[in-house]
Amino acid sequence: MAQQKRSNGGRGGAPGCLFWLLLLCIVLLLFLVNLGKIKATLSNTNFNEILKTQQNADDRKAPPVTPAPVVQPEPAPSPSTEPSPASGTGPEAVVALPEHDGIPPAVPTAPAQSVPKTPSPKPDPKAGTGTATGTTGTGARQGSSATGSGSAAPVASAAPLKKRAALLYFVRIDDDGIIVRQEVTRQIAASDQPLTDALAALLGGPSEEEIRRHLLSLIPEGTKLLSVQVRGSTAFLNFNEAFMYNHYGIEGYAGQLKQVVYTATAFSSVQDVQILIEGERHDYLGGEGVYIGKPLSRNSF
Repeated sequence: MAQQKRSNGGRGGAPGCLFWLLLLCIVLLLFLVNLGKIKATLSNTNFNEILKTQQNADDRKAPPVTPAPVVQPEPAPSPSTEPSPASGTGPEAVVALPEHDGIPPAVPTAPAQSVPKTPSPKPDPKAGTGTATGTTGTGARQGSSATGSGSAAPVASAAPLKKRAALLYFVRIDDDGIIVRQEVTRQIAASDQPLTDALAALLGGPSEEEIRRHLLSLIPEGTKLLSVQVRGSTAFLNFNEAFMYNHYGIEGYAGQLKQVVYTATAFSSVQDVQILIEGERHDYLGGEGVYIGKPLSRNSF
């Protein structure tokens, strides 16, 4: 009886499998027939773009997977250059650690060395505090408008020019037409060549105040002092060729020589003056003849 039921059940299952297989073939055939329409429909509805957008959004939401760090053991230090691991001394000493289940032991790192702190500069008590606008002084920068305290580099101011008194000799013509020598004291710039400075001031002529006193110079215009040299008590004064020509005649030549000789001999170290023209010695000054072939002193006039 049982054998008959099993034979009936086997014959009933075979038609069911054929039915589902035939249905699957029909669906596959319909899909292949309508494949072109399906592609056109998906293209018109932008189904592929929507699907890609959704996948990208899912990818952004997914948290990134961070790979586990791999710890590599450092090579053992050389015995010749590093201390022994057993000693445990020194900032780079390595202590051997046992392995567990094939995992390399963690290597201790060297302790961080402390960096000495650089002391902050102390403010200068002499530095000024306030507002500096276009001023020059301690603790302020020139031409700046800033309010605060602190020491700034002071702006170097020009040193005042040193001056000294010099005796210069000009001339004055009195009511009788006689040329009179006139001594004046003037403050001139001081340098390490006082004789040259005095002669340069003399060649510059009288000042405005001296002109109001009716003082004038008989030294020809364009005269230049080329060099000054003192040998012993004699000053060798070298002038350019303009010193040779004077429009006032013999009295003009004598007057210009007096101005030069008296101004030079006002220095205690100079007793007489030798006149040179363009570096050469001449016997006479001018065509009418004033002898300059030897050094001239105040007693020469």
